[in-house]
Amino acid sequence: MSVEEKVMEIGGGGQLAYMSCKDGITVRRYRGIADRVYIPSEIEESPVTAIERKAFLSCKTLHYVAVPDTVGEIGDWAFAHMEQLHSVSIPRKPMRWGKELFLGCGQLKEIVLCSSQAEWAEYAPLGLYEMLAAAVTVFRDYFLLDPLDFAGDAWMKRWDEKLLALVALDDLDGFEELWTCGEEDYEGKDYDIRSYPVEKRKMKLRIVYFRLMHPYKISDATRELLREYLRRHTKGTDAPQAWELIMEEHMDELEYYQVFADSGCITEDNFDSLLADAGACGAEIKAYLLRYREEHFAAKDAFAAFELDW
Repeated sequence: MSVEEKVMEIGGGGQLAYMSCKDGITVRRYRGIADRVYIPSEIEESPVTAIERKAFLSCKTLHYVAVPDTVGEIGDWAFAHMEQLHSVSIPRKPMRWGKELFLGCGQLKEIVLCSSQAEWAEYAPLGLYEMLAAAVTVFRDYFLLDPLDFAGDAWMKRWDEKLLALVALDDLDGFEELWTCGEEDYEGKDYDIRSYPVEKRKMKLRIVYFRLMHPYKISDATRELLREYLRRHTKGTDAPQAWELIMEEHMDELEYYQVFADSGCITEDNFDSLLADAGACGAEIKAYLLRYREEHFAAKDAFAAFELDW
């Protein structure tokens, strides 16, 4: 005898289809136009224990999904191709994960994996939830979704190894796959052989900047390798995307300039060009750059004033 599927209304103008199973309720699918969904922990006085495969597949409007701590299983592609998904909250507990849960979720910024408010308050400022999102969307490494190892020494080491492996990839890696699949016929910078490596470098640089701004348990060796990658792409090099990215996306965010400078990306040779580019920036940024020149290059200028003209 088949189990009857039922439908319930939830907040924000959506519906959950569900069915009873031996240990509780399984969420089968969601339909609606809400931007946030809080999956209930209980339906018909039974705990919600599972989210079925493809339950939220291709839901276009959702920005946030909260999974209750009663859930112990999430099926294959449960949240795949949710183009607007920014944040997911999942209980930190042993869980049976399906395949490619977040495939195609290019806007996913954080996966909040925590067991208490106190844990959230400790981990959130360290950037760990953003790292978890990058683990599955950028590195495609679902082993890093392990709730027991999350944020530990081994977890951080593996995350950094994945980042360094990404940085080391050829900037044209993946382009041939697009080409052979016939996607060269599409318009846009992602499919152009000239712009593809530029965008690939920018993708790498975004996560490099992020890691250097959130140096939780980073080793000295990893920090230096990431800084060296920024130096290879500073202003004045053949591929100056480390600076271009700041100008395009973070023009008035001082923290980016500080990481850029701390990495050795500001030199006497490129300083005037950097300062000219920063002409549209706020006063705080200009003051920072001028102060940097005074602290790092002024001494040489002073000595130069005493040189004799033979």
